[in-house]
Amino acid sequence: MSDERLLKIAIKLVGLLDKQADQTLPRAIADVVKTHSKLAVGSAWIPVPGLDAIAGATTIWTMYTRINGKLGVSLKDNVLKTIASGVATNLASYAAMTGAASALKFIPFVGSLGGAVIMSASLYAITLASGWVYLKALCALAEKSGPELDMSQLGDAVKEVLKDSSIKSFINEAKSEYKK
Repeated sequence: MSDERLLKIAIKLVGLLDKQADQTLPRAIADVVKTHSKLAVGSAWIPVPGLDAIAGATTIWTMYTRINGKLGVSLKDNVLKTIASGVATNLASYAAMTGAASALKFIPFVGSLGGAVIMSASLYAITLASGWVYLKALCALAEKSGPELDMSQLGDAVKEVLKDSSIKSFINEAKSEYKK
């Protein structure tokens, strides 16, 4: 279900940016989000507490950069980092167990294994949701300013999207999808 929602929002974004002629672009954007969600799972298996979270955050930041590249949107690195950390921080509240799972890694072997298992689903869901939030924010910008996105308003667009109550259901959907 979350795959369908990602593709739907990617199609909307491409249409709003007047790039409808490229039929493969929405799938490519959705695939970027899904690929980075899988990479985030890999970061859960880093045995060093804290380093796993840094790797997960880097995965999200890189995902935004790749989405922008697909869309031909330029954005200063410092703005992108701010948006990435803001989205990840807000979404982390939905998956607070990730921090506890990372702390489990202080217990040799059993803790590392248990922490990684618990973190995997959470990081997958948070990364998918981060991509979805970012795409929705870009859509909101495109609806306001047309195909020439006013990226200076991206922070405000992200804040608006984060108020949406459907984010929690999206994260829960993604977690159950990961478990399958």
